[in-house]
Amino acid sequence: MFTAFEPSGDEHAAPVIAELRRMRPETPIYALGGRRMAEAGATMIEQSTARPTMFLDSLAKITSHRRMMKRLGAWLDDHRVAVHVPTDSPAANWGICKMVKRRWGSAGAKVAHLVAPQVWAWASWRVGRLRRWSDMVMCVLPFEPAWFAKRGVRARFIGHPLFNRPLDEAELNWQAMSYATGSPKLALLPGSRPAELKKNWPIIREVFDRLVAKYPRAQGLVPAADGNAARWLKERAGSWPVNLKMVEHQTDAALHWCDAALAVSGTVTLHVARHGKPMVILYQISPWVWYLVGRWMMRARTFTLPNLIAVGEPKHGDEGHVVREFIPFWGDVGPIADEMSGLIDDGEKRNTQLVAMNNITSLFTNHDAGREAAAIVAELAGGEG
Repeated sequence: MFTAFEPSGDEHAAPVIAELRRMRPETPIYALGGRRMAEAGATMIEQSTARPTMFLDSLAKITSHRRMMKRLGAWLDDHRVAVHVPTDSPAANWGICKMVKRRWGSAGAKVAHLVAPQVWAWASWRVGRLRRWSDMVMCVLPFEPAWFAKRGVRARFIGHPLFNRPLDEAELNWQAMSYATGSPKLALLPGSRPAELKKNWPIIREVFDRLVAKYPRAQGLVPAADGNAARWLKERAGSWPVNLKMVEHQTDAALHWCDAALAVSGTVTLHVARHGKPMVILYQISPWVWYLVGRWMMRARTFTLPNLIAVGEPKHGDEGHVVREFIPFWGDVGPIADEMSGLIDDGEKRNTQLVAMNNITSLFTNHDAGREAAAIVAELAGGEG
């Protein structure tokens, strides 16, 4: 049984389900998830990934989630689960892990997380839940298994689904032909959630305006993650300069086209690294939230994936960082614009970062996340296919 609560979880789980279906066509596979999981061959218990959401951000969503859990509990009473694969969204999945173990743990039910909960980054006390309610963590970042092993949690690195999909250079070139020419070419990646856009887009836009003042021929491109993000930007962004274009569902083409990228922290930074483009990373956090809550819950001082992977584990300070990150950020955008200018003007600085990006992406080669995760699930279920 796979459970996912966001579109990203639907995407991560689908190739694993498809591989399991190939390996074991007779084995029932059920899913609480979305369209991709169904297309991969899972029998759907319920749709749960229709729109991005954090389940604990409103009373209505909490109520909706509780009702879904009640229905799932009744379903579990009638269906013995051999392996439960909670996919991403740990806040929504913890309760299901507990239900599966309490109902079917005595019958040998296993729990294997697909995408490790980022307990190494914040609220590290949650690692205790992994020890109690999990049998395996399938990690998509190379430093995670060692971190979990030190804390008594079984974990394996399976690679990242992002690197399973080959880049079609001809297709990317064709898409990029419709983008503007000029120099420098800048990809602006503000995130996809409304909360992320609200916090980070004004900063990114101000940095872009400063760069245009310095480089009058600069061209900007915003590859909106989806239609919802595009609509939000169009409705709230105010005036839109002629040298800034927005496209939808074309992140790879935009990164193929650009000379440098300004991105919010998240998986998109691995997209940038995969394309071998220099970047600066930011994420706006209120100083009040940071000093009252964030600095106590956040255990890692390095928040961005390229730096975490390069350093090899979460650490304090900036030793070993390969990308300049402005996290938490508040205040004057001047230092961000200056850092972007450095990547544009300083060839040695740019090349140093690109060598580091190549070293990072090489860690994901020779891994197939879907295939390796399916093999682990099959093994936990009682065989290797």
